[in-house]
Amino acid sequence: MSNTLFSSNTMKALVLQQHGGLEQLQIDSQKARPQAQAGHVVVRVGASSFNYHDVFTVQGMPGIKIPLPVVPGLDLAGTIDSIGEDVTGWRIGDRVLVNPLKPGIGLLGEMADGGMAEYALVDARQLIALPDGVTFEQAAALPVAYGTAHRMLITHNTIKAGDRVLILGASGGVGTACIVLA
Repeated sequence: MSNTLFSSNTMKALVLQQHGGLEQLQIDSQKARPQAQAGHVVVRVGASSFNYHDVFTVQGMPGIKIPLPVVPGLDLAGTIDSIGEDVTGWRIGDRVLVNPLKPGIGLLGEMADGGMAEYALVDARQLIALPDGVTFEQAAALPVAYGTAHRMLITHNTIKAGDRVLILGASGGVGTACIVLA
């Protein structure tokens, strides 16, 4: 049995070469496809979302040195295409959602290539099994917005049953998630 589902050595990716505006994003149709390595899998991206944090990455953030070029896209979901050594509990073809925080590195799409590509290299510890009833698009809309809202309201014990909650700026992803969670 092959350890990969697809075999091309290149892929299409949206690449940020230098900071500035959205015009700095370019499609590279010959970007090297990531190869599985120990503790990692390669995910064939089914969907990725572009968050406001990705805009900050494109513009450049004071005090944060982003290794360029980089493929943006913090949130992604897809199918495991290949598996590196020492990865257990996952199989080629498994549907997954990816936690954007890569252990020891930082955020995908910022400190490491993210989901705005056909394939992404992901630490196996970032993987979350994706139920069949959830589309890749639905899943890719969750991690940054809902993860941020969950940390703000739940993880940090900010609110408790019976509290009244005022959410300012409830028109964006994080604000909407705060309303749902509250």
